[in-house]
Amino acid sequence: MPPYKLFLLLTIIRLLSLLLLSCAPNTSTALPLFPPSHHLQVPNEVGALLTWKSSLDLRSQSLLTSWVVGSDTCNWTGIACDGGRSITSLNLTSYGLKGTIRYMSFSSLTHLQVIDLSNNSLHGSISFIKEMSALQKLTTLYLWGNKLSGHIPQEIGMLKSLVNLGLSSNNLTGQIPTIIGNLRNLMTLYLFGNQLSGHIPQEIGLLTSLTDLQLSSNDLTGQIPTSIGNLQNLTILYLWGNKLSGHIPQEIGMLKPLVNLGLSSNNLTGQIPTIIGNLRNLMTLYLFGNQLSGHIPQEIGLLTALTDLQLSSNDLTGQIPTSIGNLQNLTSLYLWGNKLSGHIPQEIGMLKPLVNLGLSSNNLTGQIPTIIGNLRNLMTLYLFGNQLSGHIPQEIGLLTALTDLQLSSNDLTGQIPTSIGNLQNLTSLYLWGNKLSGHIPQEIGMLKPLVNLGLSSNNLTGQIPTIIGNLRNLMTLYLFGNQLSGHIPQEIGLLTALTDLQLSSNDLTGQIPTSIGNLQNLTSLYLWGNKLSGHIPQEIGMLKPLVNLGLSSNNLTGQIPTIIGNLRNLMTLYLFGNQLSGHIPQEIGSNPYFNRKLAKFNKPLSMGE
Repeated sequence: MPPYKLFLLLTIIRLLSLLLLSCAPNTSTALPLFPPSHHLQVPNEVGALLTWKSSLDLRSQSLLTSWVVGSDTCNWTGIACDGGRSITSLNLTSYGLKGTIRYMSFSSLTHLQVIDLSNNSLHGSISFIKEMSALQKLTTLYLWGNKLSGHIPQEIGMLKSLVNLGLSSNNLTGQIPTIIGNLRNLMTLYLFGNQLSGHIPQEIGLLTSLTDLQLSSNDLTGQIPTSIGNLQNLTILYLWGNKLSGHIPQEIGMLKPLVNLGLSSNNLTGQIPTIIGNLRNLMTLYLFGNQLSGHIPQEIGLLTALTDLQLSSNDLTGQIPTSIGNLQNLTSLYLWGNKLSGHIPQEIGMLKPLVNLGLSSNNLTGQIPTIIGNLRNLMTLYLFGNQLSGHIPQEIGLLTALTDLQLSSNDLTGQIPTSIGNLQNLTSLYLWGNKLSGHIPQEIGMLKPLVNLGLSSNNLTGQIPTIIGNLRNLMTLYLFGNQLSGHIPQEIGLLTALTDLQLSSNDLTGQIPTSIGNLQNLTSLYLWGNKLSGHIPQEIGMLKPLVNLGLSSNNLTGQIPTIIGNLRNLMTLYLFGNQLSGHIPQEIGSNPYFNRKLAKFNKPLSMGE
């Protein structure tokens, strides 16, 4: 039955019941129309709710089986009433409801104090808020996590009792209406995760009761309004993920109760204001992904409650301030992707709770300080992409909680420290692109959880240690661009999880081990630029996922094995610069995808008949 017909029917029933009641004998023996313990709720409330229920899809209606005529409305799912049995709360959060809200007659629900329809699949225009102007007792309106669209109506400003307003994670467009400044009782305002555009209105500064303001992940432009400084009860301010520009206003320093400040992923310019040092309650500060310039202020060291400091991906210059050592509650420090210079300060070793340290992609020089060994809780250490020099300190082996160690693309020299074997939680070890020398230490074989090992583009010598076969979780092994010699160990075939094996550009000799055929997850195999000899093993044809095969610039002999035709996923096949002979097998033509490079450096080859 259409919603309007149901509402009409309920109204007729109510009128008939009133007519019967007026005609009943006025005697003490007359029975009441309804038992005294089940007074009928205001019929308009019942009708409004049942009309809306009938507009939802059938599955949603089945979730509201208690919503039937004749039952006690105050016991309906999601409904609460006051002492006068008027409906004061409609809470159906996370019920999986599908439909619209436009069929809800809010003018019939004037006693509502709480509406929470969040985290459902309600769709359609949010224009129904225009019908809410009668809800002068409404303190909480949560519609977040739906699929509502359209502009936020001006009528939102008439709900002056609102304390909590959550319209986040919808598809709302248009500007934040300036009339929102009327909501002087508002304590939480969640508009994040929409497509709101335009400026943040100065009127936001009138909401002096606000404790939590989240406008992140929209398309807001313009500057952060200076009126933000009026919100002196604010503990959370999230404006990240917009297109805000201009400087961080000095007024931000007036928000002394602030605990979480997120202005990341915008287009903010200028310096980090020194007045930020006023925010002594701050626990998280996210300014990453902007165009901030200048030095990191020494005043950052006044924020001693900080647990998470992320200033990465900006244009910050100068040295890392020594005052950073005061932040002894810090668990994450990300300064990567700036233009920071100078040495890593010794004070970094005072941050004992630190779990994540990212100083990569800067212009840092000098040595890795040995005091880094104090950071026993460290799980990730990213120093790659700097100009660090000197040895990797043995103290690195004290960081036994490490899961990810990346020191690549620096000017580090000396040997890989044997203490690396202590890092038995390590899953990624990247030391590539340095000037490291000496042998690959046997202790590397103790890192059994290792998934990614990159020692390429160094000056490493000696053989690939057979103990590498212990690393059964290894998926990528990059040893290319060194001076490694000797045979490729048969134990390489124990690394059955490998997807990418690159040993190219070394001085490896001997034959390609037949155990290579065990690596049946391999997609890239690069052995080019060595002194490998003997035949291409038949086992190469067992590597069916292989996409890239590079055996060029070696001393390989014999024929191209016909079984290479099994490699139907192959896109690049480089066999040039060997001493291969015989016919090019017909099977090679069965793969239409790969780029055949069987160049002039082989003996003359002819297509098989």
